[in-house]
Amino acid sequence: NLTAVMIIFLILIPFLLLTATFVRIAVLELSLPSLERQRQAVSTPPESAVLNILLIRDDGFQLKSPEMTFAALPKTDEGYNWQQLGEQLERVKQKYPESEDIFISPENSILYETIISVMDRCRDAGFPNISISGQL
Repeated sequence: NLTAVMIIFLILIPFLLLTATFVRIAVLELSLPSLERQRQAVSTPPESAVLNILLIRDDGFQLKSPEMTFAALPKTDEGYNWQQLGEQLERVKQKYPESEDIFISPENSILYETIISVMDRCRDAGFPNISISGQL
C-alpha cells in the first residue's frame, strides 16, 4: 500500500512545481516624510524647501509650484500628455535646482500603473524624493 502512495507523490510533486506561478515583487524606494527632514527644511533657505505638487486627475495633470503658473494638461486621444508633463517638471527643476521633493496627489479613480509612470517621470526630471498624498 505504501508503494501506491509514493507513486502518487512522485507524480504529484513535479506537476505542482511545474504549474506553480511564482510571484515577482517589485520594490519601490520611497522616502517618507520624517521629522528630521522637516527640521532641515525649516532651517535651510526657502529655495531648497520648494513645495511642488502634482495633481493626477481623470482628465489630466495639474502641476503647482511657487511663483510658477502652469496650465492644466488635459488628456489627449492617446491618454495622458507625458511629454508636456516632463517639460513642466524640467522648467521647475531649472528654476529651483536645489529642489528634490515633489508631492503627488492622485484622485481615487487613478490606476496604479499611472501613478507609477508619474513617479518615474518625476525621478527622471530630478525629483527623487516623492511623497504620495490624498487629494488637496
